[in-house]
This record gives sequence, C-alpha cells and structure tokens, in this order.
Amino acid sequence: MSTVLMRQQLYELAWSVSMRDLAARFGVSGPTLKNACTKFDIPIPPRGHWAKLQARKPVARVVLPARAPGMAEEIHLGDRYYWQRSLTDEELLGPLPDQREFSEDIALVRDRIRKAIGTVKVGRVLTLMHPVIAKLVNQDEARREKQKTATYTFSWEKPVFDTPFEQRRLRLLNALFLAVARCGGRPEVRGNEAREITITVHQTAVFLKLDRPKVTRRGAGQGPHPTGGKSDPLRFAIVEDYQRRSERAAWQDTEDVPLEHTMADTAVEIVAVAELKYREDCVRQFEWRVKRKTEREEEIRQHQIEQERQERECQQRLEQARIDRLLEEAATLRRATDIRAYVHAVRQAAGGEGLNTQAEEVERWARWALAEADRIDPVRSGRFLETHDRSFSPLGSEDGFHQTEYDSDE
Repeated sequence: MSTVLMRQQLYELAWSVSMRDLAARFGVSGPTLKNACTKFDIPIPPRGHWAKLQARKPVARVVLPARAPGMAEEIHLGDRYYWQRSLTDEELLGPLPDQREFSEDIALVRDRIRKAIGTVKVGRVLTLMHPVIAKLVNQDEARREKQKTATYTFSWEKPVFDTPFEQRRLRLLNALFLAVARCGGRPEVRGNEAREITITVHQTAVFLKLDRPKVTRRGAGQGPHPTGGKSDPLRFAIVEDYQRRSERAAWQDTEDVPLEHTMADTAVEIVAVAELKYREDCVRQFEWRVKRKTEREEEIRQHQIEQERQERECQQRLEQARIDRLLEEAATLRRATDIRAYVHAVRQAAGGEGLNTQAEEVERWARWALAEADRIDPVRSGRFLETHDRSFSPLGSEDGFHQTEYDSDE
C-alpha cells in the first residue's frame, strides 16, 4: 500500500517521531525512509537528537530547504511503481486536492540555477570524465582492442568516437553532464553512438539531441558521418518527449559563437525546463483529476439511472406475472367448476337408468373426478393468495419463484 506525503509533511514527521517508528507506521524499512528524505532533500535529526531531547537538552532543528528545480513535491512511500497505482472511488470522489501554486517566478529560478552551475568549460581533451562518458570511452576502447586481434572486422564493431566530430560531441556532453550534476541532474545515454540523451533532474526527465543539423532518422541510424571533420556543425536541442520531434529550445554552431561558449546557458536551460515540465505536469494532473472526478460522477449517475430502469422493468414484469397468474387461476377455477358440473350430470344420468352395478363404478369415478377438481381449484386450495405474496429479485431474475404446475384435463 502506498502513502503519499508532501515534503513539508515528511519533514515535520521526521522531526517529531524517530525514523524507526516512522518507518514502521508507513510499513517501509528505515533505510528506505532515509533514502526518501535524502532524495527529496529533507534534513533528518542527527544521531543523539532524541536522547538529548529526552534529557531535556537544547536541540536545533535544521530548516527545510526550498524545493530544488525539477524536484517533485509529492513523496510516495510503499510502492515501487507508484505511477501504476489507480485512485479508489473514495479518493476520486472526495474533495479535490489544492491546486499547486508556484510563487517563484521562473526567471528567479533560472538565476538560482545559474549560481549553482557556475562556469562551464569544455576542455580540448577529456580529462575529468563523467561516469556516463567514461563508460562510452571504455566501450570504444574495448572495440579498438578487439579489432587488433580480429581476423574480420564489421562496421558495427568499429570504434564510434574516433573522428574529430565524435570526439567533440563527447567533450560537449561531458561538460554538460558535469554541469547539470551540480543541480541534481542524472544523465543517461542509449545506443552505442549516444544519440538518445536524457537528463533526469531529480524526478523530472528532460530529453535532448546533439547531432548535425537536420539529421534524418535514417542518417542517424547509420552511425557517425564517415567523413566527419572538426568543422562539421553541431546542433543541440531540448526536445519535448522521448520521441524527440518538437523542440523547446535549441542552440547551433555559428562562425562567431560555437556551442562550447553556450554550454553554461544550455545547462541552465535544461534544469529550468525540468522545473517548467514539473509545473506543467502538476497543472495537467490537477486538470485530469477534475475531469476524471466529473466523469466518474457521471458514470455513477448513469449507473443509478440504469438500475432504476431495470427496477421499473422488474416491477412491470412482476405485475404482468401476477396478472397472468390471476387469469390462469380464474381459468383453472372454471375448469374445476366444469368438472363438478360434469360429475353431477353423469350421476344424474346413471341414477335415472337404475343400473346398480354401473352406479358403483360411476360413484368411484365421480369421487376421483371431484378430488381432481378440488386439487386444481385455487379457491379451495388457497393458492390464490400466492399470487399476492409472490416476490421477485430487483434485477428481474425470478429468484425464489417456483411456479406451481397445474394439472389439467387436457
């Protein structure tokens, strides 16, 4: 089960209850709770805090820092994949959460980011490498060593970053990754050529492209340009989503300003876009919540209308069944009356002839016929009351309804 807390809530709890008791309350382990506090920049009491408090010694509370750009305000405890969790009807139909408001202007956020990032320099060689770049370089070196001993070499097994163009790409990415790491950015590249680039700033992902201007999908899939030289221009873009179609911002080499001179602005904009995406996501989530609540209320209303319609139809079937039963009992009563009249006529005919031997047989038959008439007679048997007391289930299925079979002379 998942528990959703705001940063301020978890901060207050962390300073009012020990981490062990707090973890037990939420059904998580102590390390999990501490990692959540670290992940969301929530200070926790230092070792010895509770002992000092119990001894009535003075203790100081560390102030909760402002939410970092791109950091989520909501903390999910208990679910690994919290985005797969669906809201219950009780949550969905309850009061709407307060709509998030962001008082800090995005320009002030950019200033704060710029101070945190500082100067970004792109060296002529890779010296201090980010772990992601170091992994790409090591993979390239492994390909290079393999080629030395291989009898046959394939194009897809050749080193990727040997050309001046690819070396420059790596240097730019390395400088960018080191810069955004100062603001909690975690880069990830996919593919041997490092064409799919993602930087996750705290909990918000930003998708990037760094390649030649207007590279086609086919060209990008064919690997680095075979004649790529140092003078080949580069274009860096912050794209909308993982499909990398629409762009939010872009920078491109010019004769006066190469991308090396814009890396600081690029890093600042990446973190700022993470904050903007988080704010936009909060707005979308609130709008979805309002829309989904309206839809669910309408679904429930339509369900109630359908239930009422089914109940009306059930009542109509019940009334029609009672009428049909009434008519059937009236017809059965007429048959019982006809049998009795028939027996009376037979007795009269048999008595007029004065046949004693036939009279006994006639009387035996008459007793049987009158018993049958009494059996099917709804008045004498009291079955007419069953028509009034019969009940039906609300959805129209005749639960508990056992219709009495009527024997007839037909």
